[in-house]
Amino acid sequence: MWLLLVVVFVISYNATSRTSSLREYLTPPVLAIGGVSLFLALFAFFFWRVRKWSVAYNQGVSFLSAGDEREAARCFEEAARRSTQGAQRAVSVAMVGQCVLALGEAPRALELFGSAERSGALRRPVPAMHQWLPNLIALAWLIQGEPSPAREWLEEGRKRAGKLPPSYALLPEVVLRCHEGQNSAALALLTARGGEADALGGRDARRLKLVRAFVLDALGPTTHAADIEATLTAARLGRPDDFDALSAQWPELRDFMERKGLKTAVAA
Repeated sequence: MWLLLVVVFVISYNATSRTSSLREYLTPPVLAIGGVSLFLALFAFFFWRVRKWSVAYNQGVSFLSAGDEREAARCFEEAARRSTQGAQRAVSVAMVGQCVLALGEAPRALELFGSAERSGALRRPVPAMHQWLPNLIALAWLIQGEPSPAREWLEEGRKRAGKLPPSYALLPEVVLRCHEGQNSAALALLTARGGEADALGGRDARRLKLVRAFVLDALGPTTHAADIEATLTAARLGRPDDFDALSAQWPELRDFMERKGLKTAVAA
């Protein structure tokens, strides 16, 4: 930037100066060489910035894939600082939000998602993220025990998806139906979208298994006893705090978890 200002000053001074010495020195070939040098310097600078962003972002993706959301969030925060334009920053901030949401920090996740959403920088450059961001916002509201805004954001997610398959929508849609007392509808949704459920990984996959066991227990603990235990066995193959955020503002789920000997979070 300072180099650009210096070049602009020199050219302006040359154009307005009454002396001829500088004009004689700044001949067209010299100006051409200076312009090319300036272009190459600016190109190298922005390439360096984009590379720094790319390295930090890709490291975040790797840590997130490995299940280390805390370290992934740190990398995405670094990527946001290294961003050179709006879309890079918005996608980095949204990914930080996804990481902290996985860790159960719903209020901070909502702040980050809100920042990315308000920027409007995702709609065209990153349409996939623009499509599924409302579903993550809905899940954050549900973790806070607020089904009404969650319902509105899920509807927004359906509008944005159009005819495309939904992304990150199954868990909040099932949880919302449970909050509304529609356990049969929740089970039907899980059955109809089994492929989407199987595609989930990490904490969300284990949380969905827990909710499925909860639904089966609500519909018939004796009838579904074997299925409940098999589902809970799979859900237990994770970290002790996987279910803290989901159960913190959901008393019925906490009661179910206590009956089944699962660690429960303390309600805030």
